[in-house]
Amino acid sequence: MDAATVAAADPRAAHLLGLWSRLSAQHVTLGSGCGCGVGGVSVSLQDFELDIADYLWAESERLGVHSVEAFLLQPGPIHEQPQPVMNLLTRLEAGEADEADADWLLTRLARTLESFAKLHGPAASNG
Repeated sequence: MDAATVAAADPRAAHLLGLWSRLSAQHVTLGSGCGCGVGGVSVSLQDFELDIADYLWAESERLGVHSVEAFLLQPGPIHEQPQPVMNLLTRLEAGEADEADADWLLTRLARTLESFAKLHGPAASNG
């Protein structure tokens, strides 16, 4: 990719990076209302990081968005990437993806992370 195709830093990426940084440090309890007599399991939202990255990769593959797929796999296979969502957002904030790929990824990440925030964490802010 040459310099002309690289996107400028997108403020959505910075917003989502901050949101994910706050969310991924939190713990939530799952399964506390099952009636089985066992307390809920506490997990970090960071535990879902691989699932989120894997969803993005599978969706790009399913829809044939090969440039997004290549961008996601540039650091290596998803399951081998440390903190794949944090690193993806950092790369997007730095403007490493072309504009169309950044838009594709940020639209889906915003939907996913803001949903997590509504359910488990700080309200998504515009700042």
